[in-house]
Amino acid sequence: MAPSTVISIRRFSAEDVAHLETRGVRFVFAGNEKLDPHGVTKDQFAAGIYALPEEIRKDAFALIFDCFHVTERLLDACPNVRWVHHPGAGVNTGELWTDWDLLARRDVTVTTAKIHGIPISEMIVAYVLALAKHLPQFFDRQRRHVYRGDGTDARLPNLIVDGMTALILGTGNVGAEAARKLKTAFRMTTIGINSDGRPVEHFDETYTLAGLDAALPRADFVITTSVLVEATRNVMSRERIALMKPGAFLINPSRGGLIDEPALVDALREGRIAGAALDTFAVEPLPQDSPLWDLPNVIITPHVSGGRPDYNTAVMDRFLENLDAFRSGRRSEMTGVANTKRY
Repeated sequence: MAPSTVISIRRFSAEDVAHLETRGVRFVFAGNEKLDPHGVTKDQFAAGIYALPEEIRKDAFALIFDCFHVTERLLDACPNVRWVHHPGAGVNTGELWTDWDLLARRDVTVTTAKIHGIPISEMIVAYVLALAKHLPQFFDRQRRHVYRGDGTDARLPNLIVDGMTALILGTGNVGAEAARKLKTAFRMTTIGINSDGRPVEHFDETYTLAGLDAALPRADFVITTSVLVEATRNVMSRERIALMKPGAFLINPSRGGLIDEPALVDALREGRIAGAALDTFAVEPLPQDSPLWDLPNVIITPHVSGGRPDYNTAVMDRFLENLDAFRSGRRSEMTGVANTKRY
């Protein structure tokens, strides 16, 4: 009898689970909702699965599980798993990278949820406006009960975002939606960077990484929405941060590994760029002694830009969309498959 169990490290509503069970699939929750997948070891993250009875683990054909935590040990514990549905936006984070060779050897298909375009692009717009309108500084004044400058504060001029230029590294689901919003709402010039320079809707210009250096001095906002792969690790290097114009802002809601963090700190301290909004970091949670905490021109959020009230339902919907194709052996028809490009 074919395996019929899905093991998940995410807890879904009774309604979401019912949609799965009506299709003859048993759902088993084996997660720890207090664990941040970006801040634990692989064995810690999978501990709930290892604790399950062997009968359940052997009956599992799929995991709803962050793919950068999949190990040989995990697949040995669940020997019939042939599908991992990744609920996050990126398949690599920090020092945790997906082991694609292992997955290929074990014939495991990885699908990604692709549900982050709307929430992250909305957060990008929020960052753009907060930086341009100096909202963090005004919030600080509010806490200090300062209505206008008190002798230590200069008057903060509002910037006009309308007609500015946004350079977006990554023209996929998130980047394209961010470009659409910025162009529609603020008539921004949008420049995209992708792997092959292909034209993408809502971008005025697109280039490969080879064109990034020439584009950086033109941008008022540099926004990183790219996946983290070897080609993009530290893509915003010290040298490239130095190419940004002095009044420019850097926004990163994607992966901390895209940016040379010490170089960014230096540029912000020295006023070589105007500010930054960061939702992801080289180490997460962001260490208490990170200098980023105390920089007045930085907005810090704790890796929340992809959040949405229906997050788990959206993850389950994407899983259900692929369920029939997987169970009938038509894996080539599944959508959101990451194995070929490995992101």
